[in-house]
Amino acid sequence: MKFVIEKSPENEHDPSSVPATLMPHYPRPDAREASVTRRITMYEYTKNGTDEPTHLYLNARSYMDPVTETPKEGATEVWDVINLTDDNHPLHVHLAVFAVLEQRSLRRLDAFKACMVRRNDADACGLQRHLAGARRHVAPRQERGWKNVFKVRPGAVTRLLVRFKPLHAASAPEAETRFPFDVTTGPGYVYHCHILDHEDNEMMRPMKVVR
Repeated sequence: MKFVIEKSPENEHDPSSVPATLMPHYPRPDAREASVTRRITMYEYTKNGTDEPTHLYLNARSYMDPVTETPKEGATEVWDVINLTDDNHPLHVHLAVFAVLEQRSLRRLDAFKACMVRRNDADACGLQRHLAGARRHVAPRQERGWKNVFKVRPGAVTRLLVRFKPLHAASAPEAETRFPFDVTTGPGYVYHCHILDHEDNEMMRPMKVVR
């Protein structure tokens, strides 16, 4: 691709300006707004008899498996992201913004991981028992605002408040909570690890927004 940039005419007027205030109000993350709580579990699979990783799944599903996440436009959800791998994964959610509520390390990680590989059911595997008394990790100050990528700590549960509506909708109570385009059409959206070879090896899932 080639871009040819020509000199602007001397008499051309640029009417644009930078506003003194970009946005008067950002909403504070409030988990009480959440209507749904989801669990997103990160798995890493290895070749039999070796430690060589072969693929990484979210909720034990491949990218081509049917959609299981169908958030509602205008809604706010809590996502508990359970990272059972040894790596720090930068999780990226398309369309949405999110804020980190907390991060807690899993206790007796090996036992919990073994159960999850067999059953893929955090409740049946006693997630709350493995979080009881667990170490809490404070997000750095620069990571505490609304984001669309966050580094998910290995061997821990990261709780996110995920917002499926534009941030500017919070600047006024009467503001529209829908996006300025139809988010329900087309193939939908995805969420994934932003490490290229991880998303290439199936650490990505489709997501369909509904109304």
